[in-house]
Amino acid sequence: MIGTLLLAAALAPQPAQETEPQATLTAPTLFIEGEPFLARIRIEAPPDRPTKIPAWALGGAGFQIDGGALGLGGTEDVVSLVPGQVLETTLDLSEVIRRSEGFEGRDFRFEYVGVPGAEAVEVHYLQRAERGIDFMELPAAQLGDYDVVLMTMHGPVWLQLWADITPRHARNFLDLAYRGFYDDNHFHRVSPGFMVQGGGARPDRPAPRRLKNEFNDRRHVAGVLSMARLGADTRDPQGNVIPQFDSATCEFFIVHKTSPHLDGKYTAFGRVVLG
Repeated sequence: MIGTLLLAAALAPQPAQETEPQATLTAPTLFIEGEPFLARIRIEAPPDRPTKIPAWALGGAGFQIDGGALGLGGTEDVVSLVPGQVLETTLDLSEVIRRSEGFEGRDFRFEYVGVPGAEAVEVHYLQRAERGIDFMELPAAQLGDYDVVLMTMHGPVWLQLWADITPRHARNFLDLAYRGFYDDNHFHRVSPGFMVQGGGARPDRPAPRRLKNEFNDRRHVAGVLSMARLGADTRDPQGNVIPQFDSATCEFFIVHKTSPHLDGKYTAFGRVVLG
């Protein structure tokens, strides 16, 4: 019989490769004049060794818009992290961005460059509507110049209105949003997989008007903004009949998926651009 013995060659131990600190950037996708722009940075030290972060990386100098720095380093101070330590900080960079060289009110690419690893964020610029607008008297041709951003607990929702095909509904929504009717309101009806509905009137804040329907050929697909109404004919305090199709006031809803049973029965008057 022949016996066989397999021998394993001894391999020289390989030096462990050192890992680097990693950064994650969380920032708004909308820059709105007059609103905070909160950028959150999360820096995680490598698990195998302590590391040092330059102090300038935790301020405006750690950020860029369209490749241009928002500040200068100018310091040799460092922040020391133990292995595996996580450092998080949030900065309001609205004024820093607004005053930065070359910023002229436009969309921009927002980056964190203080520590490698963070993905850039594409940011849309929106300017606040000027003071003193009366949307109920504004010429219809100018209604399309304005959008609405709902500031919610889960982030902003940017809405574009179809003023060309639903001028009454666009005018009403712009007026209510502009004069604060929807402030401190909430989505009182949430149907997962169908829609969310909000904007309800309150005893101290009644709806100022009713709207005649503007049914159109826009379908109720995901992200479409539409107006709620009564489910049946009713009467006003004077006894006049209010047809259900002409009973919209202030409540609106946003659909989550294609809902053809709403088409032609509710006035679709805009869509979600972002949010």
